Amino acid sequence: MTANILNIVCGLVYVVIVCVNAAPSTKLPKGFIQCKQSDPNFDGCLMTGIQSAIPHLAKGVPNLGILKMDPLRIDKLIIDQGKGPVSIKLDFKNLDITNLKSIVIDKVHYNADTLSVDAELHPLKPIVLDGDYEISGKVLILPIVGKGRCKITIDVTNLVGTIKMKSVLKNGNKHLEIVNISWKFTASKLNLKFDNLFNGDKALGDNMNVFLNENWRELIVELQPAIEEVFGTAFKEIGQQFLNRIPLDQIILP
Repeated sequence: MTANILNIVCGLVYVVIVCVNAAPSTKLPKGFIQCKQSDPNFDGCLMTGIQSAIPHLAKGVPNLGILKMDPLRIDKLIIDQGKGPVSIKLDFKNLDITNLKSIVIDKVHYNADTLSVDAELHPLKPIVLDGDYEISGKVLILPIVGKGRCKITIDVTNLVGTIKMKSVLKNGNKHLEIVNISWKFTASKLNLKFDNLFNGDKALGDNMNVFLNENWRELIVELQPAIEEVFGTAFKEIGQQFLNRIPLDQIILP
């Protein structure tokens, strides 16, 4: 099994995603589309190929060691943000991210010289994060503390990402290795529900949840970089598991 850890500037984000090791493969699995680089509509083919791969990735590809993407299980996620209007430590465990399978690819461009992919997409359904949480700190002007279950729903209207890769040689075959994935999203709504805030004080907890949702725009500004890093890490882990096992010449034909 493998795990992924990262740090970001706005604070500390610690992410653990567990994937299953699998034997190397040399052929693209059934259901995945190959594209010819000589095709004048190569980007269109790639967009179709990625779109057609999403249902397979959503349910997992066991022979490639890829666990199901929807729901995507994040075993541990810590957001430690010590500065600014939102100054919190937020510890998630057993966090499930759902509705990634509803993603629609709007645009893709592959640059063969720089081995980079630019993509635009949007989910048809809100992205939901559901799991166990523990929080302490300050949100805007109010203190917050709690431990229990939470549900975070994000209405995402647009996702723009860039994937940077490099070529590596494995067992005599050329593979792609993801160097970095960066994502920026636009949200039209954020809804948060934290159970058991303030040691179970229902009145305080209910008021805090109302306050959080009334001020969701301010919250998303502060937390968005951390959420984007989580998605980047998750997509990088899933994508790299795939690229580790399929040579470049099986994904992109001459």
